[in-house]
Amino acid sequence: FGAIPSFSFWGPSLESGGRKWDGQYLRISSGFTVTKFRHGPTVAGPTVGIEAGKMWREGNLIWGIAGAGYYEPGRVNWRPPTTGFYNEYNRDLAGAVRGRIGVLANENLLFYTSVGAIAGRETWRTPAPFGSFAGANFSRDDIRVRPDIRAGVEWAVTPNLTLGFEVGVVP
Repeated sequence: FGAIPSFSFWGPSLESGGRKWDGQYLRISSGFTVTKFRHGPTVAGPTVGIEAGKMWREGNLIWGIAGAGYYEPGRVNWRPPTTGFYNEYNRDLAGAVRGRIGVLANENLLFYTSVGAIAGRETWRTPAPFGSFAGANFSRDDIRVRPDIRAGVEWAVTPNLTLGFEVGVVP
């Protein structure tokens, strides 16, 4: 789905007696996604999400699991040259489950990758040519499940606040 900068507001804390990057967390994320279809348009738009998970630390190695939900109001209208008719694509809600593994560059900087699956609601619509008297409109709503591969970097600004940048590929 694209790049999603993350802002964690609650997470593993040194103040709770635990080690940084170890424990349960809750993350609120916001960002911008860009999706390019193979033979179609590019869909772009803002995202807002929430993620919860657990991470474990062994030296400089970090691994964990997470579940997330996103609101992504990406929408595009386009006219393919072959048909000349307008088409509409809309994606709004998505949920994901991922495994994550990373390496600490120093105590506050984590480089990671994650692999999992993402399910999103997608709507395709194509109006009938020359209005409804020539035929029925085409409309399809689907829940699509796809593999989700991401890589990112996360910086611990404070024990309870991180900033990150993540890029992903959803084949």
